[in-house]
Amino acid sequence: MNAKKFISLSLTSLLVLFSLASCDGKDDDLLTPAQAVSDLSFTDTDTEAGKIAGTLTWTLPDPETNIDEYVVYLGDNNTDRSAELGKVTKGTTSLDIPQGTVHKAYLLVVAKNAAGESTNIASLAVTDLQPVLTPGQAVSNLAFTDTDPEAGKIAGTLTWTLPESETDIDEYVVYLGDNETDKNTELGTVTKGTTSFDVPAGTGYKAFFLVVAKNDGGESSDIAALAVTDRQPASMGFYILNRGNWNENNASLAYYNFTTGVMTPNLYRTANNEGLGDGAEQLLVYGSKVYVTVTTSSRLAVMETGGRLIQSLPIRKGNVPMEPRCMAAHNGKVYVSYYAGHSVAVLDTATLTIEKEVSVGRYPEQLAITGGKLYVANSGGLDGSTTTGYGKTVSVIDLQSFTVEKEIEVVINPVQLAADSQGDVYLISMGDYGTVKNTLQRIDGATGTVTTMGEASLISLVNDKLYAIYAQYNDPNITYRKYDALTETVENDSFITDGTSITSPNALAVDPVTGKIYITDFVYGSTATLYLFSADGRLEKREDTGGYDAKWMTFLIQR
Repeated sequence: MNAKKFISLSLTSLLVLFSLASCDGKDDDLLTPAQAVSDLSFTDTDTEAGKIAGTLTWTLPDPETNIDEYVVYLGDNNTDRSAELGKVTKGTTSLDIPQGTVHKAYLLVVAKNAAGESTNIASLAVTDLQPVLTPGQAVSNLAFTDTDPEAGKIAGTLTWTLPESETDIDEYVVYLGDNETDKNTELGTVTKGTTSFDVPAGTGYKAFFLVVAKNDGGESSDIAALAVTDRQPASMGFYILNRGNWNENNASLAYYNFTTGVMTPNLYRTANNEGLGDGAEQLLVYGSKVYVTVTTSSRLAVMETGGRLIQSLPIRKGNVPMEPRCMAAHNGKVYVSYYAGHSVAVLDTATLTIEKEVSVGRYPEQLAITGGKLYVANSGGLDGSTTTGYGKTVSVIDLQSFTVEKEIEVVINPVQLAADSQGDVYLISMGDYGTVKNTLQRIDGATGTVTTMGEASLISLVNDKLYAIYAQYNDPNITYRKYDALTETVENDSFITDGTSITSPNALAVDPVTGKIYITDFVYGSTATLYLFSADGRLEKREDTGGYDAKWMTFLIQR
């Protein structure tokens, strides 16, 4: 081969080699990025030890002209890129790290393009959020005395001793439960350093108090528990108010002692060496005092529970007797209906003075209080045989303003009232003692709607059970019906179960503690008989009340 040809071949070979080198898939002018992101930020939100989660953020470099994407790593040091988490395109400033990602010491972000990853690495040390341990301490020396006298309800102050250290405690949670670990009924929380919790009146009874320390990690597994003793009311005895014979000035007060089983007739006369008066109507035990209205004598007698007179209030306007009739008590006040005054007055129980008075319908009888309202039965009484006729309304008085809010129309001659825990009022209208019979009605406390339930002459409403006797004049067929006031249904067609016959039931009372039933019998010219029945309606005892026309019975409850 001559020299000219060799030189030509060599140049050709070099051109081919150069061409091959230029087509190997790389641009020899493209360099890996020199820039790096900055200001990395991350807060772990995964509470499990050894695991992380959250959003890693950063600030972009300026410019991003030679960057295609960013690669995020987890590593054991600030250069370890062995655990890739993911990639994001240029212009992106964050990456979400999922729950349960295994913790490593560093997060790293590296810019990348077709030539590869940058040698400049942005890194951030990762702090693993450690779970907060629940407190290991518990309070001690729990103490509580129930001050709520109602059975099944508690109130008072729960106290305890703090643990020696409260460093990992934020607050204490107080529960009521059926056992020493039952935390289903939370009463409330108090901050650390607090040693007591006030349990409000009317709180439903459960067997145990539980106090548990708590922090952000949750409640301690150590529980301080205390068995709860529900303060139970006890029936000590009951008073019987005998109206006395008409115009014979022989009203009397008797007391039956449950402990001794002894009836003490003429309690008032024995304690005061004087008679009670003429035409006693109603007796009320409120606080530490006993109140008796003596209608014909127009007198309100206030006495101690043993019968000793504290004060006798003449109820008159000038020389005109107002004839106090029936009573109801609420918030330190006794409300009294004035039969002849056609009004209701307010007696302050501390000063024993009449504060104010409001006019209602004619000849008001019994009162009932519920929902901040005072219901008054306007019988029309002495007008029954006149052209004016019997009354047929119930006045509703707002207790705050002490003004008549409205009048509710009912069957004629309304006399007896009682309210249940739902705010409904039960009412007996005596009718005209002929064509219109004794009628039992219910007034809806929310709407004022009146519903006729049947016939009744006497009622006693205790613990939302309504006992009703129907003994129409000259009708030998006497019924003893029991209703559930909450469901408004008949619970029992006869709460007297042993066939005991009572000639003329005159007063009815049911012991709110024991459920025993007490009925007096009226026989003209004879002292009254008291019938004592068990809660299931079996006769246990008969007693002579020592007085005439036993009109009212009220229990003395120790609370």
